[in-house]
Amino acid sequence: QHPHLVKLYGFCCQDEKDLLLVFEYASKGTVWDQLHDKDRMASGTLPWELRLTIACETAEALSYLHNNLISPIYHRDVKTTNILLDENFRVKVADFGLSRLVPIDVSHVTTVPQGSPGYVDPDYHQSYQLTDKSDVYSFGVVLVELVSGQLAVDMSRSRETRRGAYE
Repeated sequence: QHPHLVKLYGFCCQDEKDLLLVFEYASKGTVWDQLHDKDRMASGTLPWELRLTIACETAEALSYLHNNLISPIYHRDVKTTNILLDENFRVKVADFGLSRLVPIDVSHVTTVPQGSPGYVDPDYHQSYQLTDKSDVYSFGVVLVELVSGQLAVDMSRSRETRRGAYE
């Protein structure tokens, strides 16, 4: 339990196919919504102070997962759509569907790379070695998105612009 990780209240299962997870409600949606959804942006863009707070709270949540648990957890899908905001715009990192529990005293986990295009660590993608640095890379992409207000992956941009962003 951490103040910047979404709380799982429970689950229910009617049959083997339908599993329903019940999480706390985040009334302000996702960071992606606040940055890019034209309907939510009608009241204006996120102020810089709030963007900085979102960055700091997300970093605190990732640091907790990596450094404060007996067995670290690597999220593997850090992106603006997985960072929820409550009624006070407080961060709740969510969607642990790709997460990996890391055995104690292990520096990396070898696994097939998964995650969202534009956010996946290129080293992890090439080496198949998942480390805490993979989440840090994804968090860096989130930071760029917070600062620039631009989509991490925008296929409408020119090829040169897209390539330059990742080189």
